Amino acid sequence: MRSFFMIVASFVALIAGTGAGAQTPSVADPQAYCRTAGTVDIPEQQFAPDKTPEWMVAPFVNPQYPRAIYGISWRCVGGAVLVCQNAQSPSCLKANTDRTPSAAMSDFCRSNSNSQVIPRVVTGTERMLAYSWICRGAEPAIAKEARLDAQGFVAADWKRVTPK
Repeated sequence: MRSFFMIVASFVALIAGTGAGAQTPSVADPQAYCRTAGTVDIPEQQFAPDKTPEWMVAPFVNPQYPRAIYGISWRCVGGAVLVCQNAQSPSCLKANTDRTPSAAMSDFCRSNSNSQVIPRVVTGTERMLAYSWICRGAEPAIAKEARLDAQGFVAADWKRVTPK
């Protein structure tokens, strides 16, 4: 019976945040979380704010257009907060770096010889591609590579932010 209570006490301590993990910020503060975490591709959900702070949205607001933000993804790199606007696309996910053309891409090029673009509906839309694909004759070929950051995300899609 004593071991049962020790297990329960250990479980309660774990849930309560005591022990080694207690030093991690327990507030929904992305900046404090990133300073502590360092580099994290997908922040732990309990550290996500209930509402995205304005300072995380600011890089995507254009005063000439009505405010339309489709969701902000954030992550930590070297203790800093980086944000990406989802905009209903996979651009905030790690890039697909597979250099092997798919069967669908090969089929497309056989039917669309020398096409200057292979559409995303053909290349796949589940993740951002590290490459732009074209048809060189009837064969798929990489036309351009996106610059990726050290974690494998498309660098141009992510912006470093801090509260003002």
